[in-house]
Amino acid sequence: MATRKALDRRPGPLPDIHTDGDSVSFTFDLADLDARLIVRCDGHGEVYIRIPETEHQPPYPFTAGD
Repeated sequence: MATRKALDRRPGPLPDIHTDGDSVSFTFDLADLDARLIVRCDGHGEVYIRIPETEHQPPYPFTAGD
């Protein structure tokens, strides 16, 4: 089991904030992960959260035909 890091109580970096019409999106880089968290709030009070898949390169340069 992996050990958890203790909280250091320091603020992290600010998210990227974007507006699109009546929606506001906040994009966070997740610490120690190769991932991002996107939180979108629309004008009706709905909140949507997603972690988009990252594009991974194969660990080796072989193809299935090799």
